[in-house]
Amino acid sequence: MIQIAGELRFSEAGQHDRAIAQCRLAIELDSNFWFAYWVLAIAYAYKGLLDEAIATAEKGIKLFGRYSCLLMCLGFQYASAGRIAEARELLEELTTRNRVAYVPPFLIGTIHLALGEIDQGLEWFARAVEQRDLLAVYSLKSEAAYAPLRSHPAFQALLRKMNLEP
Repeated sequence: MIQIAGELRFSEAGQHDRAIAQCRLAIELDSNFWFAYWVLAIAYAYKGLLDEAIATAEKGIKLFGRYSCLLMCLGFQYASAGRIAEARELLEELTTRNRVAYVPPFLIGTIHLALGEIDQGLEWFARAVEQRDLLAVYSLKSEAAYAPLRSHPAFQALLRKMNLEP
């Protein structure tokens, strides 16, 4: 199952079909591996298959519960598909949960970004960097979803704070 993390990198590198095939295989081998659903939904989204991305994230939540990563993924897909009210519901759920339990700030920032709320997203990303949120370190510099922020001065400052060149 360690290979599945590499499949996320395939998708980020534009090898979406390979990532999708590997995620499907991982699910066949172990249908209880929630992470494969997350990565599969992301791969579908990168390929522009929002209906499949949404269905996969929804199935992951139905099977495994309301994991924060799956909720963020679904919220991002809802916002991308114009299902704003549903995206806001998931954003509110994660924000409320964050008051009583840890939710990686990167996840909340990502939904804000998908909703077009750049300043709020950047505020949450700044929290993520302060807290050394691994998802932020892993994703902000390289993932295509964050490309629209790359010219923003606050985003460039965050990258520098992580010792990454903008």
